[in-house]
Amino acid sequence: MSDPYLILGLGEDADNTAVEAAYLKGIKRFPPERDAARFESLRWAYETLRTHRDRVAYALFDTSPPEPTDFLDRAAPVGEHGRPEVSLFKALLRGDV
Repeated sequence: MSDPYLILGLGEDADNTAVEAAYLKGIKRFPPERDAARFESLRWAYETLRTHRDRVAYALFDTSPPEPTDFLDRAAPVGEHGRPEVSLFKALLRGDV
């Protein structure tokens, strides 16, 4: 899986309110009926980082290696000021935009 901080768009110094706010913003942007895969990743990231205790446990015990997309997301995050989302590229290739 990807880094939950990147999925929620948070820094590693985020507190409980910032994690919850990022989760709510994410599920408003990607509701389960529009993008089920993105919603599931948001839910997993929120459950992983929900409390301070969960964030400490993740920092201490997560041994999964980073995925290649994690490096890309750190270099150029998806969103307003970063690299565009994949759906935009697909729409451009189809000629929809």
